[in-house]
Amino acid sequence: MLRKSVQILTAICVSIFLSVFVLAQTVQAQEQPAAPEYYTGTVLEVVDENQIQSGGGEFYTQVLKVRRHDNNEEFNIQAGTEYQPINELQRLKVGTQVVLAHQEYSPGEYEYVIADVYRLPTLIWLTLGFFALVLFIARKQGVFAIAGMVLSLFVLTYQIVPQILAGQNPMVVSLFGCFVVATLTVYLSHGFNRESHIALSAMFMTLIAVSLLSYVTVQMAQLVGLGSEEAYYLQFGPSAQLNLQGLLLGGIMLGTLGVLDDITIAQISIVTQLKEAKPDIDFMELYSRGLAVGKDHVASLVNTLILAYAGSSLPLFLLFTMNATQPAWVAINSQMVAEEVVRTLTGSIGLVLAVPLATLAAAYFAIYRPQTKKSNKSHAHLHGHTHH
Repeated sequence: MLRKSVQILTAICVSIFLSVFVLAQTVQAQEQPAAPEYYTGTVLEVVDENQIQSGGGEFYTQVLKVRRHDNNEEFNIQAGTEYQPINELQRLKVGTQVVLAHQEYSPGEYEYVIADVYRLPTLIWLTLGFFALVLFIARKQGVFAIAGMVLSLFVLTYQIVPQILAGQNPMVVSLFGCFVVATLTVYLSHGFNRESHIALSAMFMTLIAVSLLSYVTVQMAQLVGLGSEEAYYLQFGPSAQLNLQGLLLGGIMLGTLGVLDDITIAQISIVTQLKEAKPDIDFMELYSRGLAVGKDHVASLVNTLILAYAGSSLPLFLLFTMNATQPAWVAINSQMVAEEVVRTLTGSIGLVLAVPLATLAAAYFAIYRPQTKKSNKSHAHLHGHTHH
């Protein structure tokens, strides 16, 4: 047990060291314009408010009296203009906490503007509630799961993003980052055991297949990675040299990885439990029974994935539905919709591939490489973790 703990801790330390080393080597200092200073404040009074009728809707401009929290300074701020008014949901009320930006609008001249509504307290409470629920339900296993999530964010922030900004190929960087994240999360969440080894191997093979498929599809469809407003702005300024096509491919792999852990571990656990329930089961029966359960899993996961992508891109679908000047086939053929279709279908294909791969590997080891009783005891917690 101590040896396994040392192995896991060593893997984590090595991954963190590599991430920090890569960050130090790849991030280049760039000259940036003077950044605004940010503060929090509270709306004390709505000094003035004007209503504007535009396009059949009602919009507003406001003059607000705001107090800065750190020094209690009070001043008036304009919210919305005649050319960029705010809508009903954006109207600010007395007592609303806001983010203030103190910025330079001309040499030596500064002004306050409202950058956004202050939401951090809500986000913090939501995060703490999530952590508390995970710990209450999963206990010790939840601690490792949260640790894996934190380390995944660390790798994403301090390894993947800096290397992409430094001009490295986003697809290669994302694939390597996926391997690191998968290794950390699987071993932390499910332990250093054979089921985890099999799941990790299935995930690696699936990610490689998804990367090849998405690369070929993106090339054939001539997608350049400009299917979103964010990607459009990335082609200007300091990030102009980014490989946006590679960024699209890297995003596909990261999105696929988010579901692979669940589906591979579930299939392996199902096969293991079937073998324990019926020790004399043969290979083909074990594989077919495990795959039968996996089919239901695939159906629900694919539907979930498609709905998740559709939900995140719902405004885009509404825009194309409202556009009566284009036929449907032209809208589907567009860069924005085509990217979403490729992202959804390549990720879904990866999930479908993961089921037979994980089931086949688990069935093979269960029949032809049975574990000793001592080894079996170390896997009991994995069976209890899986909810399928």
